[in-house]
Amino acid sequence: MYNKVFERKGFIIFQVKEGYIAYNTKKNFEEGHTHLKNFNAAKNAIDLVISEKIPKSTNVYYLTSLVRLTNDKNYERKIKDLIETRKQKGKKESYCNVSHRIS
Repeated sequence: MYNKVFERKGFIIFQVKEGYIAYNTKKNFEEGHTHLKNFNAAKNAIDLVISEKIPKSTNVYYLTSLVRLTNDKNYERKIKDLIETRKQKGKKESYCNVSHRIS
């Protein structure tokens, strides 16, 4: 299939043309894999899922990747709650300092 480049505790990382696929072998492939562009991001995602840690400063795509990789429903719920909170907040308005003048 693909070139396996990493394996840990039931998780595998495959190298593909456009980056890497992290896969939880305990889940159906369609539900238990995610595409990431960087090997370190894929490896870090697996480490986060194994240790059930939630990163504070990542985007929604990466959080969704963690949901796809995990088997733990409690961990999955916590991440989905964080995703929902971030979606409700929306994008921040850009700040413009009106007192700053260009000389």
